[in-house]
Amino acid sequence: MALISSAYATGTGVPETPSEALRWAQRAAATGLPYGIHVLALDYLYGTGVPVDHARYLGLLRQAADAGSILAASGYATENFVGKLTPRNWAVAKQYAKIGAEGGIKESKMIYGTLLFDRSIPGTDPVAAAKWVRAAASDGYALAQPAARALQIQDEFSQSAAKLFVSSFGNSLVGGHTLSARAEDPCVTRLVVDKDGTTGVFLINWQETSVATAGDSFLNLTGAILNGTDRIGGDIRNSFGLSLHRDQLDVPGERDRMFGLSVAARALSSVCHSLG
Repeated sequence: MALISSAYATGTGVPETPSEALRWAQRAAATGLPYGIHVLALDYLYGTGVPVDHARYLGLLRQAADAGSILAASGYATENFVGKLTPRNWAVAKQYAKIGAEGGIKESKMIYGTLLFDRSIPGTDPVAAAKWVRAAASDGYALAQPAARALQIQDEFSQSAAKLFVSSFGNSLVGGHTLSARAEDPCVTRLVVDKDGTTGVFLINWQETSVATAGDSFLNLTGAILNGTDRIGGDIRNSFGLSLHRDQLDVPGERDRMFGLSVAARALSSVCHSLG
């Protein structure tokens, strides 16, 4: 019945007849099967045999998703993520994007990965988030490509950032060294710094950061460097530097590591500035 409805809606094999498309869609939806409900939802979206009704469309779309339609779940996630037909609700978008992502829909993989990075939503998981963004990119989803590239560069940056000295995190952390670096999202790096047993966490927002070097042993980052995880009311430092310790200066491998860090930082800044 749903296929007959689609035939009348598109004029495939039969004269295009919106009223018949709607009648068959209603019959299909009455069965309770997810595909039939989804087809009826689309009639309300496009105004096939009935006036456009976005509220009715969204209600039926969710009903189809809850009945087991992966396509409907993906569509419902997108509507709640984009916020064009309904106010944005990222918690709901995340719930339904997971269904679409696990069902193999590349747009849902990107949305689910993006929302797993979001610290304002319960269940943040940067590792799983990166996996889904990369999966969307592997599927050829264009919007995921630069994000996946940024994550790849973050891996390169993180590998080179350990045990470097922090030269300008404010007086309290001058002389501290980095313990670790990892991606908070494709364009934010969480940098953990230790000084005499005291740990500080800083975020580098690459979308606002510029990169400069002095010689081959110092890297200066200028832009939105956040102390902690909350920009509002947090400690925002305009710039800081990462450098080799004096004991590392004459070690060729350490200079190579610093060069790799600089290359990765410049590439990250460039990619993330392009993302906007």
